[in-house]
Amino acid sequence: MVRSVLSAGSLVALLLAFSSNALAVTTSNAPPNSKNVPYVMGFHPLNSSAHPYLGQLHLTFNDGVLSGTYTDLSIKPGSPFANAHNITVSGNYSGSHVALIIRHITFRGSFSSPSKMSGSGTIRGSIYTFEAHQGSPGS
Repeated sequence: MVRSVLSAGSLVALLLAFSSNALAVTTSNAPPNSKNVPYVMGFHPLNSSAHPYLGQLHLTFNDGVLSGTYTDLSIKPGSPFANAHNITVSGNYSGSHVALIIRHITFRGSFSSPSKMSGSGTIRGSIYTFEAHQGSPGS
């Protein structure tokens, strides 16, 4: 009887120890809740050495929900967002994962730090890779 009580107590202690450790190692590379954070975003076809299409994002991070705007900065013709200003951006983030929706295009990726995200999206049936760095053009 004493042995089974000790075993049950040991099991509970181990479960509590591991569950608190699991919570302690959960990390997020996403920025903290903040408003109007500027990012410069470039995207181009997968495995392409062509110059990327460029744009300026202004994002608000609020408890897993992303919102903001995108403005096209590309001088390269053919951008799916050509000459667009202040297009609505929506999306979400959790941990290091992020999803950005600009018009009908969803870019999925991850934060490698609070100031950098990268991933991919499908545009006109082709896979495009993207990278976005916190800051404004020229900074």
